[in-house]
Amino acid sequence: MTDFKDLTQWSTSRLLRFYLAILEELLRRGVIRTRNAPAGDLAERVVALAYSGELAPNSEKSWDVRANDGRLLQVKSRVIFPGAHKSQVFSPFRSYEFDACVFVLFDGRNYEISQAIEVPRQSVMDIARRSEWVAASRVRVFADLIAAPGARDVTEAVRLSLASL
Repeated sequence: MTDFKDLTQWSTSRLLRFYLAILEELLRRGVIRTRNAPAGDLAERVVALAYSGELAPNSEKSWDVRANDGRLLQVKSRVIFPGAHKSQVFSPFRSYEFDACVFVLFDGRNYEISQAIEVPRQSVMDIARRSEWVAASRVRVFADLIAAPGARDVTEAVRLSLASL
């Protein structure tokens, strides 16, 4: 049996891999339905670090990070498993009161960042599709985000932020 007092000595990467193993077993048992639980909070944290920014207050609905240059960033994330190409979407957009959105994809095998793309607000609005089911607009996970006008790949910066935790 693992001595959980030792968890304080584990790296963030090791904790996340252990967490994934727990999620896999809970999925197998039918206790939970997705693997996405910590992804949103973790993505916001690493984006804040990558942009030398600060996290928005918990009650803020329109943006998640104020970058050091003053821009307001929305952060959307998903945990993706290789070969899982069924229709997947990021959480819905209910407002566009931000300057850009950083889309972060975590590798479902190890919680490493497989991709992080910053997309300006107007481009997000152009690629998002209205969903009456959620009364909001959504962006597909496998959309070609890097091809959106003004998009830029920030994967390395966000990866470095995760490694620093």
